[in-house]
Amino acid sequence: MLTDSTKSRLLTFWSSLPTGIRNQLLTVSQAAASADPSSQQLYEILSGLEGEAEQDSRLAHSRFYFPMENLIGDPAIDPPSRAYFTPQFLDSLWNWFDEASGGTFAKEASADDSLAWSESWTQRRETYGNKLSDFIKAAEGDRKAESRLVAMWGAGGSERANDAAILLIHGAALARAAKDFPDEISDLNPDLCTRLRDAHEAFSESAAEAGLWLLLIVMARLKKTAQIFRAIEKIGRRGDDLLVSKTDLATVGDAVFSDAEHYAARLKQIPESMDAARSAADGLAHYTSITVGMTREFGIRKDGRWGKQLFGLRSQVSTDLEKIFSSVDKALSKALPEPRKGHRGALVPQELPDETIIESACAKLYFVASAGEWATQAAVGSIQKKTEELAIATIDECFSALITLVQHTQGDEQVLASKGLEVIARLTEAVGQDENAALIRRRSAAALAA
Repeated sequence: MLTDSTKSRLLTFWSSLPTGIRNQLLTVSQAAASADPSSQQLYEILSGLEGEAEQDSRLAHSRFYFPMENLIGDPAIDPPSRAYFTPQFLDSLWNWFDEASGGTFAKEASADDSLAWSESWTQRRETYGNKLSDFIKAAEGDRKAESRLVAMWGAGGSERANDAAILLIHGAALARAAKDFPDEISDLNPDLCTRLRDAHEAFSESAAEAGLWLLLIVMARLKKTAQIFRAIEKIGRRGDDLLVSKTDLATVGDAVFSDAEHYAARLKQIPESMDAARSAADGLAHYTSITVGMTREFGIRKDGRWGKQLFGLRSQVSTDLEKIFSSVDKALSKALPEPRKGHRGALVPQELPDETIIESACAKLYFVASAGEWATQAAVGSIQKKTEELAIATIDECFSALITLVQHTQGDEQVLASKGLEVIARLTEAVGQDENAALIRRRSAAALAA
């Protein structure tokens, strides 16, 4: 059993080792653990130290990257406005900072227990932000150096690293300015717009690039992303995109479009599972909110750059939605446990479809029902309504046949028909009729008990 003093000294030593060496030692001790009790004990000690070192490292990460906390996310899940930087990319920068410092950066950062906005963290960000900026500038025009940047950070990584450098260098000023705005903004009202304009103009006099990042940070806090156009109008002093789309403010407008495209991409695949259907429905809601909000908040000209981009996106989404809606009838016909005529024309229940078939139909029905609120705004309201009404009528027809069988048959046929009614109940729930689904289950149970 290690004493606290011994454990503290071991943790200090362990944390000072490069990540690669720590991983090698863990791998070797783990391989020997099964054959040797002493090695097992060593592995347990090293694993514990690694866990604490990793925890200290993550805390240091969050403090160092504090100015960009609203911009860190997973591009596969989060919209671009909330995922400019991935944790993996920031980890690669962290490793570069450590290498550039000769191995002292990570150790000193992990040992700094002060608050993220303290003077020591501010100086550390400025120092390493400038080192990163100088490193990127020195590589410009040097093919070998530029290739190294691509190898380290991937295509476009140097631009993203330069963005990180700007945020680190101006982190303190950005953090102070961002404190004037709520962490979640439900309405970018005139007062907040004026404050944002003033803060942006203050940056523009000394650091224009940082001013743009302030707009993007605030945009990431908006519940309704398109409201950032209120600030664009106030800053650009125009209510349309004739000139604004050709200035540096276009970066913010382009970010809004990127979010809309992110959510629209969820509609490209016909949902086959409930998780996929929920994701698609959420995507449609966000896409519609953003694109409709854009035209309400700002003058998007049809013949302008943003207008043409918006028209193309809407056309694509309409096509994708029509494909999903047109898939419902076929999926439902496969999933419905419709009775068939048997001996002497009497209806007999059929074996239930595979679970994947039922899940697929439920997914599509869920999406169709969920899309009702947004389909009209997405210019496919009539198709959505017709698809939903036809699906409900088809389900009701199958229910009538099955409940009759449960009421007038016995034995295996009755049990099979009642199982078919459970499928009907699930399909009914998927289309948003929970009360009807509960009624179907009650009637099925009553018929079985009679």
